Amino acid sequence: MIRTVRYLAAGAALGLLAGCANRSEFVPDGSTTTVGMPGKLSDRERQHVTEVDAALRREGYLPVRHGAGELELDFRISEGPVNARTTIELRDGRKVLASGRGRVAGMPMIGRDQVAERSFQQAFGEFEAALPGAAAARLPEGGADEDGLYVY
Repeated sequence: MIRTVRYLAAGAALGLLAGCANRSEFVPDGSTTTVGMPGKLSDRERQHVTEVDAALRREGYLPVRHGAGELELDFRISEGPVNARTTIELRDGRKVLASGRGRVAGMPMIGRDQVAERSFQQAFGEFEAALPGAAAARLPEGGADEDGLYVY
């Protein structure tokens, strides 16, 4: 009898923990959809992440630091000696809600800033055009926090 009670208590505790680990489907009216922003950014990425942040806010999302959001943002700028590649993706789990990719080549080791800038602008244009509003993504309408942009 005592073992059964212990097993039931342990099972209830595990069920509670499993329930806490999963995202709840209940969303209060008027809440804002949060987007987990990347925790580690290169210097080049840090230069451009404020533009991505502003685009998300315009569409009704609330960017939060270090991946602690309902949705996730993948943002990378990879630079080689010739090419620069930019990837921007907004994800809900495995589902990609919006994405943009840019790949630009230039002279080896010359004009790296312009090559990276063009790569970012190409990806950002695609991402911004594909970005659904927060309400269209999956949650009820809610306005973005207009107090100002997040400083990275």
